[in-house]
Amino acid sequence: MGSVDRQTVVELVEGEAAKLSPRGRELWERLELHGEIMALEEATPETLPPPDTEQLEVVERMAELPVQEQGVLERLKELLAGLRSSDYEEAHGQPSEARRNMAVIVAVGLKDRREGRQIDPDMTPERAVARLQEPG
Repeated sequence: MGSVDRQTVVELVEGEAAKLSPRGRELWERLELHGEIMALEEATPETLPPPDTEQLEVVERMAELPVQEQGVLERLKELLAGLRSSDYEEAHGQPSEARRNMAVIVAVGLKDRREGRQIDPDMTPERAVARLQEPG
């Protein structure tokens, strides 16, 4: 089984983000910015901020988007979380491929479920990448 490199995940994130409407993209950028500010892996219970009203508002507004866009946002969140986890592991001298591989497999599972397809229990990272790169 191969592995997915960081650049491929970045390209998948960009490809998914390109499918969003201007409103969806604005919400995604706000959520992504929020994620950049909050590096949860490095936070301790004492340093965690209280629940953020802006983040809650963004999540509520996302729920008002068309179902297809909600699916894109689900995949984006999964891909970005995998990317950040792999970056964190890499920065700490640990193997990071498994996080990226899992992120693309979970993201394609979310896509398949939304499209009413059977989720493939034997999905490989390479096939997941190819499926995520399909238009639509």
